Amino acid sequence: MTPKEIAISAVSALDEKKGGEISAIEIADLTTLADYFVIATGTSNTQINALCDAVEKRLKAQGETPLRREGYRDGTWVLLDYGCVTV
Repeated sequence: MTPKEIAISAVSALDEKKGGEISAIEIADLTTLADYFVIATGTSNTQINALCDAVEKRLKAQGETPLRREGYRDGTWVLLDYGCVTV
């Protein structure tokens, strides 16, 4: 998948789980960290973990797995690193 396809798929998964303030920001010309940042908010620890699970499930079905996942245990923030896309 291209970085744009990964970002679009992540946005779709977040939207289905009622993520708030969803943004996909193309940063390829600004940094070498990633091509896209996808950002969303949740209203509780439970919803934040559900948002994370939805993104992982959707992208795994499309053959993409995160290189790293941070913050899931606390549930107040989560970072999913797909290399070219950070959610």
